[in-house]
Amino acid sequence: MKLTSRVQRRVGIVVAAISLASADRYAAAGPSTEAPHPLPGQAAASASQPTSEEADALKELKKRLDGYLQLRSDLTHKLKPLSPTADAAELTARQESLASALRIARKTARKGDLIPAAAAARIRTIVAEDLKSRPPEARRAAFSEVPSGVVVAVNKIYPAQAALPTVPPLLLNKLPILPDNLQYRFVGRDVVLLDGDTQLIVDYIDGVLPPH
Repeated sequence: MKLTSRVQRRVGIVVAAISLASADRYAAAGPSTEAPHPLPGQAAASASQPTSEEADALKELKKRLDGYLQLRSDLTHKLKPLSPTADAAELTARQESLASALRIARKTARKGDLIPAAAAARIRTIVAEDLKSRPPEARRAAFSEVPSGVVVAVNKIYPAQAALPTVPPLLLNKLPILPDNLQYRFVGRDVVLLDGDTQLIVDYIDGVLPPH
C-alpha cells in the first residue's frame, strides 16, 4: 500500500518516539558487536561473497554507524525527557531539537564519513545486480515514486514535501543491515542513509541508480 509523505511522517513521529525512548537502553547496552548482515540470497551472484577488503569495509561501516548511534543517544539524554502523555507537537519539537543538536555536533561531516568507500562500492554492486535481474516493468515500478530534483547533502533535513519511498524489500534484504531506525532511501540517482528519528540525511552514495 502506498502512503503519502505526510502520512509517512506522522508514522515516523510515532516511530521516533519509540526510538528516542529506547536511547537510554542503547547507551546502557553499548554499541552492537554483531557482524554485518550476511547478505542473503546471493549465492549464485557475483556479489554473493564480499572480498576481504569489502568484508573489512562492512565491519568499518558497522563501527561508524554504532558511533553515530552513540552520539545520537548521548545527545538524546541531554534533551528534556518526554512527558508520559506526550502529544504530536511535543514529539515533533523533540525531534527537531535532536536534529539540531546532531547537525551542530556533525557540522564538519562530509559524504563518506559513515559509509566507507569500499562499503559504498559493495552497495553499488548489490543495487546494480538486483536491478539487472529485474524485468523492465519491475525496474520501472522500483523507481515509480523515487523523488527527483531533491538536493542531497549530509546534515540536510529530508524535504517534508518530497515523497519518501521505501527500497524494494528483496533488494533491501541484500544490503548491509542498518541498526536503530537508520534507513536506505532512493533519492534521484542516489542511495541516501536517512535517520528516521530526525529525518536527517546522515550520509549518501551518489550516482548509484541508472537514469530513470
